[in-house]
Amino acid sequence: MYGSPMTLLADWRQGKKMVDITVRSTMAAAADSIATVMFDPSRDPEWIGGVQRVEVIALPPYGIGTRVRRHGAFIGRSFAWVTEVTEFEPGRLVRMKYVSGPFAGGVDYSILPVGEGSEVVIRNYGNANFWFHSWRQ
Repeated sequence: MYGSPMTLLADWRQGKKMVDITVRSTMAAAADSIATVMFDPSRDPEWIGGVQRVEVIALPPYGIGTRVRRHGAFIGRSFAWVTEVTEFEPGRLVRMKYVSGPFAGGVDYSILPVGEGSEVVIRNYGNANFWFHSWRQ
């Protein structure tokens, strides 16, 4: 796990472009209700800040092998990336690998019932294969 943002930047400049970021949140909603939004790629722009447009590159149903192209922007730079679903448990887990774009690795979305609500976990891991040249000193 990385320490401060400055440590992360220093590691990045030394060529260590690995990321492993996990975000957890407890929500006052049933797992199925959350999955209806999180596991539907067409709804990504509703909850993923950098996603502007989504194209599902497969026929339904959504599941293992489905590829999705997402178009987005980060700090004023536009780019696209494609993920492929490698593991799918309806209402509980979507595991995807990056197959093209500036990332190598994967992202997991998982939802677990907790009491009256749900714990939502998003994990993004792998290599980031891009550099924003304006950040160099």
